[in-house]
Amino acid sequence: MFVCRAIGTWCIVGKALIVLAGLLLSPAPCAAGEPADQPAMPQEAVEASEPVLPAPSIAAQFPRTWQATPWMTARLRGRVDTDAIWTSQSPANETTFGDLGSAVGLRRARLGLEGSLGDNGRYIAEIDLASGQVIPQDAFVGLGNVQAGGEKRIGHFREPFSLEGGTSANSFAFMERSPVNMLDPARNWGLGYFGANDDGSRTFAMGVFQAGTGPGDFQSEPGSTVGFTERITLAPINSDQGRRLLHLGAALSERIPEQGVIILNQQPQSALIDFGNSSASPFVPQIAIPARYQQLINLQCALARGSFWSQAEWYSTVISQTNGPAVFYHGCHVDCGYFLTGENRAYSGENGVFGAVRVNRPVFRCGAAHGQPHGWGAWELTARFAYLDFFDRNTPLGPSGQLVGVQLSAATFGVNWYLADRVRLMFNYSYEMPNEPNTGSSVANIFATRLGIFW
Repeated sequence: MFVCRAIGTWCIVGKALIVLAGLLLSPAPCAAGEPADQPAMPQEAVEASEPVLPAPSIAAQFPRTWQATPWMTARLRGRVDTDAIWTSQSPANETTFGDLGSAVGLRRARLGLEGSLGDNGRYIAEIDLASGQVIPQDAFVGLGNVQAGGEKRIGHFREPFSLEGGTSANSFAFMERSPVNMLDPARNWGLGYFGANDDGSRTFAMGVFQAGTGPGDFQSEPGSTVGFTERITLAPINSDQGRRLLHLGAALSERIPEQGVIILNQQPQSALIDFGNSSASPFVPQIAIPARYQQLINLQCALARGSFWSQAEWYSTVISQTNGPAVFYHGCHVDCGYFLTGENRAYSGENGVFGAVRVNRPVFRCGAAHGQPHGWGAWELTARFAYLDFFDRNTPLGPSGQLVGVQLSAATFGVNWYLADRVRLMFNYSYEMPNEPNTGSSVANIFATRLGIFW
């Protein structure tokens, strides 16, 4: 019964967002013989040489860049992801983890500005309203050029760590990142350096960060850390905009707890709709360990050939307990996908991550896609296996003397329909098998759909 109500609610929200997508993607009428618009400016950069623009009109491409001052431009950015999720659980799973239920709601509702500062700088200021709070996302100033001496960055931004974490959720192949991605430190306040060589075959990034305990990373309470993070990637094969690719990378983060305790899975979350930047799972408990320091390690690789792509990562953490032996947790994921309609995932050599998908035959073909052949969009099949082992006998016992931790295996299968470059529908099915050390193994099935729009 709930599934019917959830689908009905999702359809109402989905129709509204489809209308919004049409407005965003086709601000100008598509009259016969109308000249094609210029390609949309990439989300990652804004040209400093943009001319002064007149007042907006209905024929203006959206979003477009405005000359806010003689030395600064401004461009609207944002995204809306609306999700419907429902579950089924084995009796043992429901007894151990409670009734997960179902949910319909906003996963992301972000709005912000980006632009250039002079001829050698840029800024991004974006907030997320999906949780009912105003939460900063990317909010930083960058000076310099990544491929010409490097970019120096200050503010709130993603620490350079994992491949799946660095890939934007706008183009990530699954609705959520793998469960082991909760070992990614994600966005925090800090100073960073991001550099790459001219052909994008090598990148190096590093920074020092302060990670708070709340959703905005402002609080300095038990669980907050100061971290030094660095990442290096190599792409010895990268041709035809990522259609042939070999990517290798590694990252390391050393973190010192400000209050003498490391806490895993500490961000506020609901059981199903997670508002954080790193993944969360209803099957992974919050784990608090009095510690002197923590070390995070990530090894990553990716392959692509034509419309087929794959990636794999291994995460681990070593936590040096204050009054006991070190605690070790680890996990991995292996992903793959194939575009039935011939597209491929672009690769960003500047950042060493997968980029956007360019739809060959979009359903919506106005705006930047005007002049392209009309079609049924892009169709992609995806699959992922993920495993995490957050159980170590050295972990401190819980308040009732119980063992703390979990081992989790999860298989996820998905279908993505890209109606246009910036609009897609997603369906994911996950078969999850948590093994709780006190109660044993159980099974849960999670079904989820999403309508996502970004600009």
